[in-house]
Amino acid sequence: MYPCTGDNMARMYISEHLTKLMFIKTEGMPAVTGISKKVFEMLLKRRLFSLEIKSAHNVHALSAAEKGYYIFLTPVLREDLLPKVQGVICEIEDKKISLQKMKNWDEVELVAVRLQVKPVCIGRIKSLEKSELDQGVRVEVEKAVRCSIS
Repeated sequence: MYPCTGDNMARMYISEHLTKLMFIKTEGMPAVTGISKKVFEMLLKRRLFSLEIKSAHNVHALSAAEKGYYIFLTPVLREDLLPKVQGVICEIEDKKISLQKMKNWDEVELVAVRLQVKPVCIGRIKSLEKSELDQGVRVEVEKAVRCSIS
């Protein structure tokens, strides 16, 4: 068995001759939900990727995460998260929190988290814990690995 990393990640959805996907359970991690499909596809193709997160529940989910932590990114919206939803497990390489002033508005500021992530492997949700709408989501994830059938 070997983990799905780098260029192999985009091929994980395609069944290859004499191999099958197996899922290994990992510990709980914050989930970043509702990322665009275009960003999700780019994430699968690059070794390092920068994201700017502005959604309140995603910002809250990332509040305790630091460099070296693992997070789960998925294009599925928070309300639609269920077990077996797929996404990408990423390692945080860098994290910066900023306060942005909105143009054409008085007294409106927005907290944004800028992340640089390194995709590690494809995974799917085993179980999840949702709290209030403004709170983050924590998920138990199963990591995808490829194994030889023979």
